[in-house]
Amino acid sequence: MDNYLMIERLKESGVRFDSGLSDIEIKKIESTYGFRFPKEIASFLSCAYPVGGGFFDYRDISQKNVDRFYNFQKNIIESFDFDIKNNTGSLQAMLKKLLGEFSDTEDFKKAVMKSLENSPKLIPFYAHRCFFDGIDNMPIISFGQAVDTIIYGYDLENYFESEFLVKVNDVKTEEIYDDIAEKLKATGIWYYIIGSY
Repeated sequence: MDNYLMIERLKESGVRFDSGLSDIEIKKIESTYGFRFPKEIASFLSCAYPVGGGFFDYRDISQKNVDRFYNFQKNIIESFDFDIKNNTGSLQAMLKKLLGEFSDTEDFKKAVMKSLENSPKLIPFYAHRCFFDGIDNMPIISFGQAVDTIIYGYDLENYFESEFLVKVNDVKTEEIYDDIAEKLKATGIWYYIIGSY
């Protein structure tokens, strides 16, 4: 992706930008929030930093914003807990390949939470769109609940196209999912949730 061309196109569609993040800022952000930007996202953010309109403000390292970041992580865990309590059948069907069969809900919950701990964190990017902590060239996803996880772009460029530049229906095609299936396997529990769509 040509970052500068994409930035100009995004500006034309109304996305606002500040100056890009320096290497020192990127390291400080990663240290403060406890994750690593994927290379393509770090590269993009070093050219220009999107602001406002739902973008998570990583430059704000106030305790309030750090708490907001960790609350996002906590909400993911709570949404799994919600699905275990309220959507056990759907969640068990989605995770059967990874976790096997469970007749006891408490054992299933323990297995899900252990798998979740071993999966990469989802890091907020724009609204409820997320990227995977430290994994390069991965899809951008939306996470509401475990049983409501949607791919918004199979890479950063595709995400920008579909989110800000091209208004298309949310059509899921087999070829897109076939292309990213191998990438998603590296994401542990997320592969089995996202891959079920």
